[in-house]
Amino acid sequence: MKLSPSDRAWFDKVLRAIAAAEAGPSDADLAHAPVLSDWKAAISPGGHVILWGEVADHPLLGTSSITTSQLIAINPEAGWARTASRWYRLGRSIDVIAAELAESMNGKEALAGSINFTLPGFMNVDDPALLAQLLAQYIMRVREIDAADRAASGREE
Repeated sequence: MKLSPSDRAWFDKVLRAIAAAEAGPSDADLAHAPVLSDWKAAISPGGHVILWGEVADHPLLGTSSITTSQLIAINPEAGWARTASRWYRLGRSIDVIAAELAESMNGKEALAGSINFTLPGFMNVDDPALLAQLLAQYIMRVREIDAADRAASGREE
């Protein structure tokens, strides 16, 4: 399998993002990262795992509602996510908003599961284990494609 130059550039970018995610963010990475709040993981119509939500201080988009590029890694407990393009600091998730909304409705726990925020055309990924599995599969597939391209190009490194 030989990738086109534009596909090769994309895979190189993703491979750098994977390496960065595996090393974890530095304090400087997070200090300069935009903040994504009211966020949720989802699968795009094209089958890519992304985050959607409200971003602040994005270097290209400023403050707006966004969908990110391909999600590479996420650690909500540590407050960060890595996409193909950049690091994000994570604010509260949309799930926290749903729980707060359900609580405000007279504390009726039965309502908690009935409040569901979605992005039209996208499928939310609600299970953290499934999200981790999807990200691991994506990384494995990227590495397979990279190896096949390097072999086809005679650049086995």
